[in-house]
Amino acid sequence: MNTTGARPGLSVIAALATLLSAASLYPLFQGRSWVLPVTGAVAVVAVTGMAARRLRVHPLFDLLAGPAMLVLYATALYSGASAFLWAIPTPSSVAVLTDVLREGWSTAETYAAPLPVNDGVRLLAVLGVGLVASTVDLLAVRLRRAAPAGLPLLALYSVPVAVPAEGVHWAAFAAGSAGYLAMLVADARTRVTGWGRPVFTPRPDREEPGPRPTGSAGRRVGLASIAVAVAVPALLPALLPGVASDGMFGLGDREEGGSTTITTADPLVDLKRKLTRLGDEEVLRYTTTAENPDYLRIYALDRFDGNRWTYSPLVAGDAPRIEDGRPLPPVPGLSVASGEDGTTDIVVGEKIRDMKFLPLPYAPRQVRIEGNGWRADRRSLMVFSTGGDADGMSYSVDSRRAVPTTGQLRAARPAAMPAEYTRLPDRLPAELTRLTRKVTDEGATPFDKAVLLQRWFHKEFTYSLEPAPPSRMSDLVVFLRDREGYCEQFAATMALMTRMVGIPSRVVVGYAPGSPEDDGLYVVRQKDAHAWTELYFEGAGWVRFEPTPSGPGAPDSMGIPDYTRQESRPDGKATAEPTKSAESAEPTPTASAGATPGAGPRPEASETAAPAEASQGSPVPVGWLLGTLAVVLLCSAPRLVREAARWRRWAGADDPAAAATAAWAQLRADTLDHKLGWHVSESPRGVLRRLGPALGAEVAEPLARITLAQELSRYAPPGHLQRPTPQGLRTDAETVRAALSASASSADRWQARMFPASSLDVLRRAADRLKGLAPGRDRGSPGPDA
Repeated sequence: MNTTGARPGLSVIAALATLLSAASLYPLFQGRSWVLPVTGAVAVVAVTGMAARRLRVHPLFDLLAGPAMLVLYATALYSGASAFLWAIPTPSSVAVLTDVLREGWSTAETYAAPLPVNDGVRLLAVLGVGLVASTVDLLAVRLRRAAPAGLPLLALYSVPVAVPAEGVHWAAFAAGSAGYLAMLVADARTRVTGWGRPVFTPRPDREEPGPRPTGSAGRRVGLASIAVAVAVPALLPALLPGVASDGMFGLGDREEGGSTTITTADPLVDLKRKLTRLGDEEVLRYTTTAENPDYLRIYALDRFDGNRWTYSPLVAGDAPRIEDGRPLPPVPGLSVASGEDGTTDIVVGEKIRDMKFLPLPYAPRQVRIEGNGWRADRRSLMVFSTGGDADGMSYSVDSRRAVPTTGQLRAARPAAMPAEYTRLPDRLPAELTRLTRKVTDEGATPFDKAVLLQRWFHKEFTYSLEPAPPSRMSDLVVFLRDREGYCEQFAATMALMTRMVGIPSRVVVGYAPGSPEDDGLYVVRQKDAHAWTELYFEGAGWVRFEPTPSGPGAPDSMGIPDYTRQESRPDGKATAEPTKSAESAEPTPTASAGATPGAGPRPEASETAAPAEASQGSPVPVGWLLGTLAVVLLCSAPRLVREAARWRRWAGADDPAAAATAAWAQLRADTLDHKLGWHVSESPRGVLRRLGPALGAEVAEPLARITLAQELSRYAPPGHLQRPTPQGLRTDAETVRAALSASASSADRWQARMFPASSLDVLRRAADRLKGLAPGRDRGSPGPDA
């Protein structure tokens, strides 16, 4: 039976299965320019695998050939001008390829899906899909394990599924499933035909012999399975995107007291997507009785984990329903300040999809909308759905906006608030702490400190969509150094800095008021997506602050709240004017790994250089060290597997029979490592006759003792195997191993030590054992060579 042949048919089908599964990645990219280079990468891997098997190279080289050719292919595509013969990497071509790869990572971090496609993004797709294709080819074709080859294919589907608001289309799922089933069928057919021509039996209804209907039945079962997998989710009630359901029998909304937890796509990632697209697509339109339209808030993010802002878990059972004209929960903290009431009628755009949270002016008092799945969170007053969505719908909201005076906000005292609104990370950059203190030092009250922060952002920073979205604390330091960013960064930074001076805060994501049209109509578009900061003052509740400065790309309709504008303080100083302390509290740019390329230092700032540099961490190239460690572990993996197998082999050899089995398995492994071959059908005496002359007379006796012990272990009645002892057999096995090593060439000896072929054999046998444990299989004892 052929086990190492080229098997080109299965290689082609494995490549096609990878390409069909890669079709699931289409929601991640804008356009189709990534398809052709990815197809080329899969073809290169497939052809390389077929050539390696045709030449019958060592399995280790077969393992590395695909990734190696993938590197040559990527070099030819994206850095060929700097490479030797346009494909062989050189230091300069590696540098170019690294820059292209860095560009791809930057694009992936900056933009939400679908990504604008550049060379960096295409290179990421080529390397990712190419490595999957190499893994599938190795498992399905070389190791003849087509079923586990579905795992790397499944990894391709996990990427679009993990992207918020994206997913896998049913056609892409069906195509990938069909490719996987075709690979299983081809593998089974190859296994059967490896024994010879199929023998057909006559069918009762036909005179000529014909094939049994098993193959066609299998194809029908496979196609039916795909159809069911595609159709059933469409027929069942839809699971909410981002809503944790209770399974097939727990679909739908829960009653009061339930515990369905509501989650959504990352609000800040979604905001970045809207901002970078800068689209004029209409989101909603509304009319309002309020004199000045307010911001429309969607999410209130009260939790900061040191890297990202998110909101506390929303439990449907704890959130009251809003149907039948029920009023919403009371507005937190609004007891002293006056309020401005208004009614806003909102119509959601027809092209909007999956709107599970309602854009509402703060603070909503009553919401009238169709459907009974809408609920309101008691603390944040976010209104969300546990059933349908608001796509293309219209609804009305009564709201009461707090209109506090500057004196009321200045006189407000700290209130007892949930820990989520005041919690800070365990470690904050020293620069941030000192900078916050300098900017707010002249503020006499918490409100004065907040106004000083807001004015500092407007005076010292510029609006830009270029910086990548923050994902770690070091991004905050870069933002403070470069002094440019977009609304998410301004809102998140001000919320953190106000918490540092004792003010409860949260980040709010929603829309600016939009553009006025005729007859009092306002239109909100994608480019009006915005984030701002809300701070809590007892008596006025949550009030809005606007740290984002105006600039190209910023929403035109955003504005600074009236209560934060310049006003005299009792001591005669201007509350909102920047002070000398604030003006001099600029962070000094420092060279760091997280710096934006091309960002130059600001000459007026110098005194914060040391804290900034310290906060960026050690200059040790951690990435290179980890990469080097990974390479070392990868190269030493075959030897580690071999040594672990040897240790396990002898660990349980405490009786003559077990020692005989261990010594024979050790002989088999050492023979494979030194390229002397091993035939399963060969008897112990046959092995002795073949290896004895090659090893010489000095190891004839140890080899004969191992052979005799194996024969007695296999064929003699229990109790007849008393000699030699386990320790003696282990010594004999080591003696034979040393002789095998001495008889081999230097290259073969080095390869046997560092890349032993028996390690691959160990993995194959482990897979056989796992396969033998599957239900419905004969769980007999392993063969004599196990």
